[in-house]
Amino acid sequence: MTRHATNATRTTPTSYALLGLLAIRPSTAYELTRQMRRALRWAWLRSEANLYHELKRLGALGFVSAVEERTGQRARTRYEITGPGRAALHEWLADGSPTPPRLELELALRVLFADQGSEEDLRRTIRTTREQVSQVASQIAPTLEEYARGEAAFPERFHLNMLFAGFVAGFYELVVRWCEDVERELERWESTDGVGETPGTREMLEGALAFYRSMGAR
Repeated sequence: MTRHATNATRTTPTSYALLGLLAIRPSTAYELTRQMRRALRWAWLRSEANLYHELKRLGALGFVSAVEERTGQRARTRYEITGPGRAALHEWLADGSPTPPRLELELALRVLFADQGSEEDLRRTIRTTREQVSQVASQIAPTLEEYARGEAAFPERFHLNMLFAGFVAGFYELVVRWCEDVERELERWESTDGVGETPGTREMLEGALAFYRSMGAR
């Protein structure tokens, strides 16, 4: 499969994210980065420099073509997905083997090593995280309001975009609920060091085990 090729030609999920956007419509690099900032960054955050580099690689693979356009005195490059690029996208979607879901959260690291700091350090981490989720909500909600009013771009993609939006909202809702649980638990602690088992953390253990067992773990 294409994505198991050599490092020089290896495709990545970022490759397919860009091919997916180009399959919807041809776009300039600026339009692609704007779309990544608007929507895809909530699931697949990448720098703009990385996206520009990825476009060049996709061009070298023959998966996208670059068309030079002029608007008045200004020149710009519009990228289009090619037949081989569309075939690669279809192959990726059909293989049914995404990489396993995994966490990469600085928040989790700060909690794990909180006994090396103060209880207030941990409280501040939790407060900041809740504030960050509020900021995310203020950025995402306007787009969803457009959908609610029937004014959003690509209304024909409502069904897929809402599957995506539902996942993102569920994730942030989970983070907020967890922050609330931690704040309640911290009310019973005098420090972050040497606390050991508490009724609250025992409940968390039992809840985690119940979930993993429900998924077939033994």
